[in-house]
Amino acid sequence: MCLLQLQAAASGLDQTKLSGGFRSIGVHYNYRHYINDTWRIFGEALYERYLSDIADSPIARNNYEAEIGVGVIYVF
Repeated sequence: MCLLQLQAAASGLDQTKLSGGFRSIGVHYNYRHYINDTWRIFGEALYERYLSDIADSPIARNNYEAEIGVGVIYVF
């Protein structure tokens, strides 16, 4: 048994064999607002749709990923 088969067996999940091609397609938007020379705020949103082998993988919880983030940046 090869290492990948052993890892799959230990996890209890089926072994997945990935091949070449597109992994995913998505959109990522970020916005940054400069308050002054040292302070900035930002926001971002991401949506990524997994394709082919990734979407069928038993370790993928969903066939997509979505994120939203906000933050503050201070430049020294």
